Amino acid sequence: MRIEYLNSNGRWEGNLLCVTHSDRPTEPAYCALNYLEKRYDIPERLPARVAFESLPHVSTQQPYKGTITVWQFRGQNYLQQPELLALLRPEDYKPQHAMWYQNKLWVLGVDRLEVYDSCISRLAVIEDPWLSGAHTIIPDGRGRLLLTCSGSDSVLVLNEKSLAVEAACRMPEAIYGRNFDLTRQDSVVEHYVPNDLQLTHINCASSWHGGIVVSMLIQGAIGWFDTARNYHELLRGFVGCHGVRADARTGNLYFSDSCLGVVVFLDNKLGIARRVDMASRWLHDALQIDGDTFAVSVTDANRVQLVDVSSRDIMTEIPGAEFGMGTQFLSYGC
Repeated sequence: MRIEYLNSNGRWEGNLLCVTHSDRPTEPAYCALNYLEKRYDIPERLPARVAFESLPHVSTQQPYKGTITVWQFRGQNYLQQPELLALLRPEDYKPQHAMWYQNKLWVLGVDRLEVYDSCISRLAVIEDPWLSGAHTIIPDGRGRLLLTCSGSDSVLVLNEKSLAVEAACRMPEAIYGRNFDLTRQDSVVEHYVPNDLQLTHINCASSWHGGIVVSMLIQGAIGWFDTARNYHELLRGFVGCHGVRADARTGNLYFSDSCLGVVVFLDNKLGIARRVDMASRWLHDALQIDGDTFAVSVTDANRVQLVDVSSRDIMTEIPGAEFGMGTQFLSYGC
């Protein structure tokens, strides 16, 4: 990990906002709803008509790199005064998501998970045959971390103490089609399944009602693995959606309708309670900070905004141009 900046006056304490930044420029034509619908509606897309063993290594399919910024908020109006604590660049992989959790920095790359202390000394690296095309890492509140892996269309459940993968939940072929008959020994790192051959392009998993709720880009669907790991699709049609999580105020779900640039809040019957427009052409992530305050990753404008979703007021803004070509996923915690 290359340290490009480390604030010597800052302390790794309290709630820290972690942002991943991609070196890939935003391409508006590829963010359009109609483009994504047409791209994944090709009848011959699945089943895959190539041999799994012929697929190349994930590194050949992920040419872009990126950075991680860590932000601290201090002072009376702390949410309006973000201070850069660290700027980090992994040298041999693209960072997808990062979080400060249990006094450690967890960095999820496209094909690995690395764990660091506050001096940015590496404590551990976790690899798995299905850890490929990774997107998010989120604690479930019960001692496990949920990792989404689009290459294998799966959620890996990692014990946060032993760092062992305890379970792998793959999106069901009965609903989303068939590409490859993967076993847990098949390495999707060595043979990366590209976006157009994936079942769902799963991009987020978080805890909800004792199970795991997930969001998928291709179908624009929200699904739920219940406490017995049985799968239920809850709704679909928000093609390109990202970042499903539970709202701490209500327990109901919210997510980013990325193509339309809005945060969608659901009611307890999974209907749309309201939409909050963020004036974005690609809203990559939205994350509740505290109550009505949300951080949103406006990738097309390359910035993170802290927004009051009730008043629609922008409280502060973190420009991303200094750190990459587009902001991606967010985390906030201690």
